[in-house]
Amino acid sequence: MLVEIDLGRIRPKSVRINISLPETMVRRIDSHAKAGHMSRSAFLAQAAREAIERAGRKP
Repeated sequence: MLVEIDLGRIRPKSVRINISLPETMVRRIDSHAKAGHMSRSAFLAQAAREAIERAGRKP
């Protein structure tokens, strides 16, 4: 039996990055993250994952 595994959903080792964003954007990110009971990092990772998946569906 073969089972397909989405390796993107497995939690690999986290890597620290340094980015710069406008202060107002950081406040908005933090507000949305808090409302979703998420960390800032989790929110940004989810947003990036969703954007990448959307881009992959486009021709």
